[in-house]
Amino acid sequence: MVLAGAARLQIEGEGSPRLLGPGDALNLPAHCRHRVLWTDPKQPTVWLAVFVKEATDGL
Repeated sequence: MVLAGAARLQIEGEGSPRLLGPGDALNLPAHCRHRVLWTDPKQPTVWLAVFVKEATDGL
C-alpha cells in the first residue's frame, strides 16, 4: 500500500506498469517478480508492506 507519494510499479506478466498513489494497495503473491520503475521526485513515497504466511486448513 502506498501511504504517501506516488510510484509506478511493473509486475511480471503485465503489459503496462501500474501507477499507485496514496491509498492504493496490491496483493502480490509470494515470489511474484516486480520492480519499482519510478517514484515521485517531489515528495517521499511511503510504503506499507505486510508479509503474511499462507493460511493452513484448520486455522
